Parts: sequence; C-alpha cells; structure tokens
Amino acid sequence: MSKSIVIYFSRADENYGVGMVETGNTELLAKEIVAKTGADEFKIEPVKKYPLSYQDAIAQATEERKASARPEYVSDVDIAGYDLIFFGYPIWWGDLPMAVYNFIEKHDWAGKVVVPFCTHEGSGNSGTYEILKSKMPGATLEGDGFEMLGSIARTDEGIKKIDDLLSGLGVL
Repeated sequence: MSKSIVIYFSRADENYGVGMVETGNTELLAKEIVAKTGADEFKIEPVKKYPLSYQDAIAQATEERKASARPEYVSDVDIAGYDLIFFGYPIWWGDLPMAVYNFIEKHDWAGKVVVPFCTHEGSGNSGTYEILKSKMPGATLEGDGFEMLGSIARTDEGIKKIDDLLSGLGVL
C-alpha cells in the first residue's frame, strides 16, 4: 500500500460566500480526506498572515499575484517518502495562491501520484490542473482533479462528494 499525505493551503477568517469562519473551505475538505484515509497532513501556512478582512486579503493577494511573488511559508515537509499526494488549494482570482506556487517549485514531484482538489465560489478550477501538470514534472495527476464550491464544502453534500472522490480512487 502506498504512503499518502494531504497537502493543502487554506485561509480562514472572512471568506467570500460564507462569512467569518475558523476553518477555511479547503482545509475542511483536507481534514475530511485525512480522517477517511489515514493520510498524513501538511498545511502550507504563509509566514505573512493574510488580513482577517476579505477585502484586505484580496488586496494583499492581488499585489502578490501582480509581482509574481513567492511568499515564504512557516515550515516544510519532505515529500520523498510519499507515493500518493492529495493537493488542495482555493482558487484566488482565477489562479493558485502565490504561496502554493512557492511550495510546488521547491519540491521534486517525479514519481508522485497527485490528486488535486480545490475550492472556489464559481470559477471552477480556472485551468489550475494544467498549471499543476506543467509545474510538477514527472508526477501523474489523477483524473481531472476535484473542485467544489467553498460554500458546499461546509455541508453534508460536500462530505458525500469527498466520499465519492475517494471511492472512485479506490482509497475508501
């Protein structure tokens, strides 16, 4: 059996469509995958925290994107020992958060099976699966990825969709 990990980026605080939350939408999905598979877990946490306010967080993320910034994150994980990697992130203005790019670019993805999953509020995956394919050379991206409205991630319907994903992969 392969060793698996759930790696994700998520932002709590004020979120579009769901208001003030203690746990971000992507983190909810990540925790559900961890609970159902027994996979290890790693959260990409930026050194410079995003503001609590949604509008202020937008401003910071927009500046990072314009500058093609690669914000540093607090700690790291060695992915060498993992065969299956669930990789989660929110869609921020049609793209990956810049700290996610930094994480991806610092690791060797050769030989890994990656299951991407993302949350959004209407933009779908915004072409990010193709970005992951180009940024993770040597990795096999499983299926077409998995996307969910952030507001659905907080419901029983969201949990059922995670169950369906895991069943489809044969890991549940």
